[in-house]
Amino acid sequence: MSTNIELIDNTIHEPGVVVNASAIFSQQLWCWGRDIVRAEGNWLIQSGFDGISAPPEKAGCKNIYTLSLSDSEQVLLRGFGVVYSDNRGTIFLPRSKFEPLFTNSTELKMQPWEISDLSDFNAPNGQDVETSYSLLRNLVDWIIKYEKGVQEALGVEYRTRTLKRWDNGKRKFYSANEIIPEWERVREDLENTDKKSMLDLVDPSKGKNWKGKIERTNTRLGFGRPTAIFPYNNSFYIDVRTR
Repeated sequence: MSTNIELIDNTIHEPGVVVNASAIFSQQLWCWGRDIVRAEGNWLIQSGFDGISAPPEKAGCKNIYTLSLSDSEQVLLRGFGVVYSDNRGTIFLPRSKFEPLFTNSTELKMQPWEISDLSDFNAPNGQDVETSYSLLRNLVDWIIKYEKGVQEALGVEYRTRTLKRWDNGKRKFYSANEIIPEWERVREDLENTDKKSMLDLVDPSKGKNWKGKIERTNTRLGFGRPTAIFPYNNSFYIDVRTR
């Protein structure tokens, strides 16, 4: 598939490829909070999560909820964000910004009672960009599966009730019927946006270095010929080829 990308001031611009998910993510965190205090019982616990109570020195903190998805995959829920890990590393997705922070470690040094307990996480660079966004796609896949499970087991009406206090007329709101389609839209955007950072690039056809903002890779980049992007020494280069 070809994509129209415009080069302006040494920056590649690809209109329409934007992963804008802060609103749905913040609402999702609210939904998990309501699932915890569900009158008929804590739905997270009933869904297989483990609840970890705060130690005395963190008495003001709410429980941590963790779920093992496989031998190597785990998701951890906090009010300020989500931690997701597998054997490639760990991401922290903060509530304030829908961009993953990354660490190569697959285990946390301490339980994240406060956001400051996740200080080892940093914005990914080099090869870690691809890993972190792959982990983020997996996390979104799990969220979609979770919400489908809620609506199948408890009904759309249940999710609608949990959203009544969230819909205060001041923030972006997604109805119960809109949640899953919106997350599927986010997943599609993430699939289309493989890299989203400033990278040092070399264009072999021109034989010089330049900087470009890559919004989508492994696609046509407006050079008029098929192109491919490959990682090299924590950077990337563009291979311009003819058929």
